[in-house]
Amino acid sequence: MKANPIQYDEAVAASNEVGKITLEYFEKLVNLQFNAARNYADVALTNTQAVLEVKDLDGAKAYLGKQAEVARGVFDHIAKDSKEAIIVGRSYAENLQSLVKKSVGEVAAKKVG
Repeated sequence: MKANPIQYDEAVAASNEVGKITLEYFEKLVNLQFNAARNYADVALTNTQAVLEVKDLDGAKAYLGKQAEVARGVFDHIAKDSKEAIIVGRSYAENLQSLVKKSVGEVAAKKVG
């Protein structure tokens, strides 16, 4: 059984496509992480500023009373960020799967032809 050699140009083109898809995915994921870090830093700074403004027992009660709301906001952001990361990951997997199917189809067509 004789194996057909892979054409250099085809191999380079396929690897370039994988590289482009991977770079796009990486860029989207990094942007998600930067945005999440920025949001969480803003929450931490705002919360720290609020605690520094506490001057008496009533201020402490008000501050502590808002912590449940702060926690809910953080958990909502975590859920949103997680969903966005999952969507980006699925898109990446689908793009790679599509590329593999296309490449396999082209190889199969050349063997038949």
